[in-house]
Amino acid sequence: MKKTYILIFLFLFGITLIGAVFTPPVRNSYITASFGEFRDTGDKPHFHLGVDFSTFNREGINVYSAASGYVYKIWMNDPIYGNAVFIKHEDLNLITAYAHLQDFGDRIKYYSELIKKEFKGEGKIEVVFPKDQIQVQRSELIALSGSSGAAEAPHLHFEVREANENGDIIRDPLEYLDYAETRTKALELLGVISDNAEYKTDSTNNITIKFSGQYPKIELKVREVLGKNTPVMPKRISLKIGDMLIYQIDFSKILESESYNPSVVFGNSSTMTLYTLKMFSTESVTPIQVNNWNQFSMNSQNTFTGEVTLEDTWGNRQNYKINFVRN
Repeated sequence: MKKTYILIFLFLFGITLIGAVFTPPVRNSYITASFGEFRDTGDKPHFHLGVDFSTFNREGINVYSAASGYVYKIWMNDPIYGNAVFIKHEDLNLITAYAHLQDFGDRIKYYSELIKKEFKGEGKIEVVFPKDQIQVQRSELIALSGSSGAAEAPHLHFEVREANENGDIIRDPLEYLDYAETRTKALELLGVISDNAEYKTDSTNNITIKFSGQYPKIELKVREVLGKNTPVMPKRISLKIGDMLIYQIDFSKILESESYNPSVVFGNSSTMTLYTLKMFSTESVTPIQVNNWNQFSMNSQNTFTGEVTLEDTWGNRQNYKINFVRN
């Protein structure tokens, strides 16, 4: 059962996207997972709402504040996040979150130990602090990394949140981090699923698929591989037919209220390392930026050509040609 220890309520405001303003919270590290990925850990599937930084498969690695601010709240024993710290950056109107922690920094730990003595047991505890009670500076030690919560291995989960009266808007941290990705990058379309059949790309990045119905309800098996073996989610996935942009998924932001509704975007064969994306939907969630199938569904052509474009955060893109044949 969730237990809440409230010290004060805070009023938060909106943001304007302003670029790379945060320092990576783990020094000399690299990302191992990206924003928007499919996750089936915990009680039910959900979107991955941050980026993961390697802690070199070790616990107890120093975690630093990404910018100056104050401790807004902490969670202890959350079933997904484990132990977590949330830092409010009022000058940016943003909150950064640091999860799966082994322990808190000394000034935060003083309060967490007091609260644990009062609330005994293993249930979730949330502590909300008064504004500026625990001020932190950029790159100040705030925690030690761990594997608490639903972490399958030690790492640091990092989020950027915009508070909203209707629930947080969670944004892709890579749009805000001063982070350079130096590994090689390969955007890959590994297959297309149509009418329960799977089709593979050829050596020239062409695919011919068959479909039935008013329009092709396809699913794309995609990933981006960083370096030799780190799969992450492409940032943007687009489908054009002729000159028309038919469908586009963009992992820039996800509403907190949508976090447990990944089935609108992901197909049943999705895993944590290979993502099957539905390029059709009758529902609306924030990552679905374009859905123009209603304008195409009356097309009576039996064959036509489309193009899938995969893009990443660092400006790379890969195009694939799809030949559609109606059964």
